[in-house]
Amino acid sequence: MTPAPTILPATDDGAATRSGMASVAALPPRHRRPRLWLAVLAAMLAFGIAYLALPESPPRPAPLPSLNGTISVLSDPASSLSLAEILDSAKQAEFRPIQGAHVNFGFTRTPVWIRMELPGRVTKQAILSLAPNFLDYVDVYTAAPDAPLSVERFTRHEMGDRRPLPRDGLSALDYAIRLDLAEGATTRVFIRVRNGNSATYLHLRLASAEGYAAGAALDASLYGAWLGGMGVLLVTQLVFFYFDRKAQYPLLAASTLGIMLIYMGNLGYSRVYLFPENGAANDAFLGFNAWAGLTASAIAYMRILDLRNRAPLLHRLYQGSAAAGLVGVGFAFAGLNMIFGPIGTVLGIVMACVNMVQGLRQWSDEGAASRLRGAAFSALCVGAFLTMAQRLGVAWLPHWAIHSYGIAGLFLTVLLTGALAVRLRDAEALTLRMKDEALRHAQLAENIAAGLVEERTRELVDARRIAEDALRLEKQSQLQQVRFLEVVSHQYRTPLAAIRSSIDSIGLALPPDDGANQGRIERIRRAIARLVEMLEINLARSRVQGPSFRPRIAHVNAGALVVAAHQRACDLLSGPTIKLLIEPRAAQATIVADEGMMELVIINLLENAVKFTALKGSEPIALALGLAGEEITITVTDRGCGIPASELPGAFVLGARGRYSEAVEGSGLGLFLVKKIVTAHDGRVSIESSEGEGTTVRVALPTAP
Repeated sequence: MTPAPTILPATDDGAATRSGMASVAALPPRHRRPRLWLAVLAAMLAFGIAYLALPESPPRPAPLPSLNGTISVLSDPASSLSLAEILDSAKQAEFRPIQGAHVNFGFTRTPVWIRMELPGRVTKQAILSLAPNFLDYVDVYTAAPDAPLSVERFTRHEMGDRRPLPRDGLSALDYAIRLDLAEGATTRVFIRVRNGNSATYLHLRLASAEGYAAGAALDASLYGAWLGGMGVLLVTQLVFFYFDRKAQYPLLAASTLGIMLIYMGNLGYSRVYLFPENGAANDAFLGFNAWAGLTASAIAYMRILDLRNRAPLLHRLYQGSAAAGLVGVGFAFAGLNMIFGPIGTVLGIVMACVNMVQGLRQWSDEGAASRLRGAAFSALCVGAFLTMAQRLGVAWLPHWAIHSYGIAGLFLTVLLTGALAVRLRDAEALTLRMKDEALRHAQLAENIAAGLVEERTRELVDARRIAEDALRLEKQSQLQQVRFLEVVSHQYRTPLAAIRSSIDSIGLALPPDDGANQGRIERIRRAIARLVEMLEINLARSRVQGPSFRPRIAHVNAGALVVAAHQRACDLLSGPTIKLLIEPRAAQATIVADEGMMELVIINLLENAVKFTALKGSEPIALALGLAGEEITITVTDRGCGIPASELPGAFVLGARGRYSEAVEGSGLGLFLVKKIVTAHDGRVSIESSEGEGTTVRVALPTAP
């Protein structure tokens, strides 16, 4: 059966970079020398060729006739000639002599008759062996030396894979017949070969019993060594894949397995061990291995060399080759391999040559690995060409050419496995260098990071010190401000008390009916009270602003708190009327709060309401106390100019002043202090406003348990 050209994977995924080549070139010299591989494998190849070119029989004590010049052939196109007709003198004259010890008709269904005339040099028994063992029908007719050309004198031996295996005690890997030779006499043998599903090729060998046994043992040893070596390479490729999950490893393993399966059939193992009683199945097995190998090889090669991007035309050629292989598989299973065989064999030769050309084109792309691959594909091209040309019926090729594909396959598999090893070694070396480089960079980065951390730590320490100094200065400033206001308040209270005392004395001295002056006296009293209240409010505000503010908590009656704050606001503020609304249940509720700070919250809210209501008119302001669940609510509602919706989110920010604040005096501190005080009391404050309609601010505080 025609072995398929094995288009084996490259050593990389077709994505080798120039940087990867540079890393290979940077390796020590021993990492860049594939010459030792080439020398060893060249020696292996030379040994195999020398062995196959040896004389067909090992040295023997008694000389046996050489088969060269004793063989002639005759075609039987009508497939009708019988032995009796062949023995006729007219037909005998039609036999055509050939050189060598093998008969090669290529892919043909025409039966072939072979005549052997062996001159006797010594009287002894010899063994004639015929290979391969998978031809359909082989009939061997033997007779005694110098026997007349009569059908009755010949014995028929039936062989072929469409018949049971012979049970003559000789090897089943080739067909063997015992012949009697006599000194000075001629032994004639006629062989009829009829083969319908593979190439018709028959190799003949004559040996003594001892020589045949020795030759069979040597053949078995060589075949076993070949299969064992290929098996070891297959396992090695799978081990490579275990450590480096790249597609080229399983693809190479599949190609190696394909070569092994092809030679299992070509050497006769499948006939003996898999299909001893079914020649048709053996033919299908041989055809499947050949053409499925063509498909798998084409897919592997275009995948690994990335031909889709690098060589679109070549990529299409390999796609066509893969499709042709699938067609061949169908012909093989249909028993029509004789039709597809010549086409597939020619295609295999073409693809083997393309393999070699592509391998040589990439000779220097990936360093040692690509050179090993180029040598491997070159060897495969030579071996595949010789073997497939012989299958096509090129008669002048020597017998050892049939094994050139197997030798080249071994050579190729070893080279590509070595290329994979080179790749792994280079990758490991590159990984080590990258690891060392990464470690060096990591150490450098660690040193830089340590320096940065130390520098940032110093900066943080300095910033902390600056912040602490600023906070200390702020606290001192706030403390000084509070003390200043306390001094001012104290200093103002003394003269204001004197003025109040004098005014009261003047009021007592006035006649009761002096209404005008009594009114003036009353207005002076209210002005003095308002001035004192303003001093108290500003002093309270200054105490709240600082970060050291801590409320002095006590149980406070909510109703009394709101009433007191309302009274102070009425004394302090002039303008719209402030209505007080208190729910009876809320009036009895108790909260835990700093009474002075909560009064300041209410006064700030009422002061804002008065200011912004005055811009629009004199609508009354409402101060309400309510109870909602476990919370008391203090609500201040006005009908002033309102706050735009875009300004509501920042209403409680320190220093915030809205669009309408330009027309009123203030510093943007009121609502900020409200938020701060309420938060310190675990409460909540919210604001609702509609521009031009008014504002409602609601404070919610938890009631005391």
